[in-house]
Amino acid sequence: MSAAFDTIDRKALLDILKTIIDEGEVRIIRFLLSNSEIERVPPREVAYADDVDFVSLEFVKLEEVQKAHERHRLFVNVDKIDFTTLSRNGKDWREIKKAGSLIGDKEDVERRKQLSTAALLKLRNIWIGGDKIKRDTKIKLYRALVKSILTYNCGTWALTQTEEDKLDAFHRKQLKQILNIKYPVKIKKKRITIQKCNENIFHCTSSKAGGAFSDKS
Repeated sequence: MSAAFDTIDRKALLDILKTIIDEGEVRIIRFLLSNSEIERVPPREVAYADDVDFVSLEFVKLEEVQKAHERHRLFVNVDKIDFTTLSRNGKDWREIKKAGSLIGDKEDVERRKQLSTAALLKLRNIWIGGDKIKRDTKIKLYRALVKSILTYNCGTWALTQTEEDKLDAFHRKQLKQILNIKYPVKIKKKRITIQKCNENIFHCTSSKAGGAFSDKS
């Protein structure tokens, strides 16, 4: 309550209150405010912002952003500041990483493949565990620890049909690896729906007689 009254004329406020409330209540308010003042201590919390982008057609204006930060006591780690130039002919921007993904779709897909392959190899002992680990358990582990890496941020990709087919083939190849399926046994092709790949529920079933596998979303 004290902080709210520190920046206004208290006498004028009390005069107004006299027309609304009785004298006893006014005396109580005057007593409460008599020795109160705003607390002048440094803030206990520091706000933190990450992955903030500023876009401008002129480089000089971006340089002025840093000066504005300093005027408002906003501290920036200059070692993590990146300047990216976007142009029709230039391709350097495609390798720039934003929020964990490369800006270029093709580049990001290839990187996702590499990262998911590395994750797949780390779990090699699980995939070669034979009958000790159930197929359904392997599928759940694959979805959580490998496929999630492969399809990370896939909602931002704008892929052609050919690129989608290649991604789908890569996905089925990984599936064969974790289930230890060798050629010529095939997994029924079911194309990954890129727009909903983060929501797909992947499940692998097997028939006891034929040993044929199919994937269902």
